[in-house]
Amino acid sequence: MDNARMIEALNKAVALEHTAILQYKQHALLVHGFWRKVFADFFADESRNALSHASKFGQKIVALGGVPTVEVGGIVRQALNLTEMLQQDLALERAAIQAYHAAWALAEDDVALRTMLEDQIESEQRDIEELEMYLDQVQTGAVAPEVHVQVAQ
Repeated sequence: MDNARMIEALNKAVALEHTAILQYKQHALLVHGFWRKVFADFFADESRNALSHASKFGQKIVALGGVPTVEVGGIVRQALNLTEMLQQDLALERAAIQAYHAAWALAEDDVALRTMLEDQIESEQRDIEELEMYLDQVQTGAVAPEVHVQVAQ
């Protein structure tokens, strides 16, 4: 395995995780309406998960002799609309899974690293599926963006 190429690939993934930390945190703050509590907690949890992923792969970069990046891997997207937030987060998760696939392809005979990356790819795939499910619910009206309650007189 070419350590320099692997460090570069892992740093790309770490940078995307940094983007996810900020973007999910911002979405947790900005989400509003009836479902705010549900999605604010979801986005906050995803921000914490991204921090964990960045730390785990940052440690691996150090073990390979590199320096983990402190950069973000893209634009931190913002929205005030739940559908847009979910679409932005889905795009970011898709970029992250591609970065982990690229790193996996470089791992060659390093079984431990390949397994670590396979576990991460599985986790990213679950995140993608969950975001797709939420997005479908929001777009089809299964999750109303807001509810108007009328009091009978």
